[in-house]
Amino acid sequence: SLINYMNLAAEIGADGVTVHPGSHGGRGFETVLPHAAEAIKTVLDASPGGPCLAVENMAGMGQHIGAKFDELGRILDAVDSPRLKIYLDTQHAFAAGYDLTNPQEIQDMLAELDSGTGSANVAAVHTNDSKRVCGSGVDRHDNTADGFIGEEGFVAIMANPAFAEVPFLLEVPGFEGKGPDQQNMDILKKIGSQVGLSS
Repeated sequence: SLINYMNLAAEIGADGVTVHPGSHGGRGFETVLPHAAEAIKTVLDASPGGPCLAVENMAGMGQHIGAKFDELGRILDAVDSPRLKIYLDTQHAFAAGYDLTNPQEIQDMLAELDSGTGSANVAAVHTNDSKRVCGSGVDRHDNTADGFIGEEGFVAIMANPAFAEVPFLLEVPGFEGKGPDQQNMDILKKIGSQVGLSS
């Protein structure tokens, strides 16, 4: 169970556990919000302090909740715990309709998340490009700067002050189809150095 994973995270000294927020099953976000918040509170109450629980934003496929950042912000508000964080997946955000090539749209996205502490609730960033166009609703990761987000988008993301102290992690197919590789890491480091981030 999720509580067991949180306990294991505490045992090994992990920063946290990432979870997908699930589906509303056709009932709509408003109906499931109280239940989702209560379930998260139960997990946090039953697990030791230390590791955070990071809810990952979704791509907008089907009946998933958490594709829109205002939904994630409302979950943060309802749970009201410093241990609840957001795991930002760039491909999912792009698929959900946030044009990450536009610095202002990135700010607007973060403003939706603002629940008093705002972007401070972002625990980490899954830095993935997208095989599909913005707003496609389809979860299809591409290699760094090789998809529709492109280098322009990753410059805009990494230059945003909200992410200055946030780790960037890769969840990409790899240029040889073997997952995150040195080439992806080198591209990401190069973009980071362009905007003044240290690797």
